[in-house]
Amino acid sequence: LIMSPMSENFRSSYYGTLGVSSVAVVKPPSSLDVLFKAEILDVVKLKSICLQHPLTTFHRPLVWKTILGVSPTANNEATRIYVKEQRKQQLEDLKRCLKFVSREPAGTTPSPEEFSLLYLIEKNRLLVSKRAEHTDLCAIAKPFIKLFPADEDAYWLFSSFAAMWETEMESSDLKTKFVFCLKNADRELHDYLLYTNALNNLPFFKWFNQCFSDLLPEMHLESVWDKVIAGSSIVLVYVAVALIVDQKQYLMAVKSKDGMYEILQNIPIGAFMDIVTRGIRDWSVSGYCGPP
Repeated sequence: LIMSPMSENFRSSYYGTLGVSSVAVVKPPSSLDVLFKAEILDVVKLKSICLQHPLTTFHRPLVWKTILGVSPTANNEATRIYVKEQRKQQLEDLKRCLKFVSREPAGTTPSPEEFSLLYLIEKNRLLVSKRAEHTDLCAIAKPFIKLFPADEDAYWLFSSFAAMWETEMESSDLKTKFVFCLKNADRELHDYLLYTNALNNLPFFKWFNQCFSDLLPEMHLESVWDKVIAGSSIVLVYVAVALIVDQKQYLMAVKSKDGMYEILQNIPIGAFMDIVTRGIRDWSVSGYCGPP
């Protein structure tokens, strides 16, 4: 039973009239606060907390940096400053390479296009990359640029996340799992999208390639990425299913793929809170059981 502060105060006052002293309730520190006091940050425990609980905006930057390997697990300021300076120098080296290749001066502020090119240089793929890859990388870079003011933080978080996501997309068939979960969640909608040949033509698969970065508003994307960064990409499947089911009445009112595409491209901003909340809730209770 969880008592409200008013109930606790009333009980304390009542005990006082009886001559019995009560013990003040002290709020325990959060699990993250306890972990952040350790000399070495435990990445496994950080991931576990991310998967089980929402992160605050205060804790999120350090949690992401630690899990993605951008900040050291050694929990002391001197080490962090040293690593940050090294990251900054590495980024400057990449920018010099980009300037040499493009023959154009780098901009004063980072852009998704610049981050994408820097990443392709870092991975030695600039000359063999395709336009679609560049587009996906630009979409993933945008949130990091907006969320992290320091260029070196934004770029190396983006780089680590993009590399992780490429590996995830190669090993996890999220598209097949999405179709499977949609069929279980709403057979009528699934069959209608299949009948109209929409499943293979609407932007569902682009959402996965870009990890929903070009679809969800940042404030909701962060809470989804908390789970992805912690190792559960399957959460995206449940968010996608929640979104499609939320738009069911509109999708089933049209037959053309263009009409459906228009609906999905113009979802009201206010709808995303309920969609993401429902998707994360369904993911958390699912214990996913579908095709491997």
